[in-house]
Amino acid sequence: MSLRLETKNALITGGASGIGRATALRFAQEGANIMVADRHLAAAEDTATQVRALGRKATAIRVDTSVEAEVAAMVARCTSELGGLDVLVAAAGISHARYGEEGTPAMGPLAEKPLTDWKKVLSVNLDGVFITDREVARAMIAAGRGGRIINIASGAAKLPTPGVGEYAVSKAGVWMLTKVLAVELAPYGITANAIGPGFIDTPMTANLKNAEGFMKRLIERVPLGRVGEPVDVANTALFLASEEGRYYTGSILHPDGGVVMQ
Repeated sequence: MSLRLETKNALITGGASGIGRATALRFAQEGANIMVADRHLAAAEDTATQVRALGRKATAIRVDTSVEAEVAAMVARCTSELGGLDVLVAAAGISHARYGEEGTPAMGPLAEKPLTDWKKVLSVNLDGVFITDREVARAMIAAGRGGRIINIASGAAKLPTPGVGEYAVSKAGVWMLTKVLAVELAPYGITANAIGPGFIDTPMTANLKNAEGFMKRLIERVPLGRVGEPVDVANTALFLASEEGRYYTGSILHPDGGVVMQ
């Protein structure tokens, strides 16, 4: 039986951990070569090592997706070292402005949010996805063989999320960005879709799990009665990247245990 992504080359941002890492490994299991891009190079190298252990080509690169020059260099290196670019999974993102720092998350009502916090989240979660999508689209158009763009949004793109309003707004922006790209890129055989996960057990959500009573309240909202795992999102990305997902564009799929439907 042939593998679902055999001979395909994929670029995955945010590939050092969580959803990005799970997607890199799931794609590699199905035959894809991977460029793992992340702000944290050592962790990205670890993901690439795991991909190579599965018999695929892999390379790691440090990138800040909100910096145009770094993204352009990333895409150029991907096409050069892997021999082309067929699939993008834009998974790089942050949950709040203090993500990765010690202490409590920068949560609170928008009326009390500093503009610097707002700008930081939008810069990574929306500007970074736009810049990455744009550079990848240019490369795919130039290559003339179509492609798949998959943006990691969130269930928060559709559900108001008090306390992290800037995150919800950024992900709603990713969802609209995806739909516009789907229309504009269709003539080139390039599809653009989004994934809107629910609560997934990743390093990004680890600090929230420690909040008093948070997990109990969360699970009560999930019809399937559990939080998601990164592989749940990776499998959704695999579907969109594979032949089975070829007629999807401008869609957002929700691996969320049923939260968004309520």
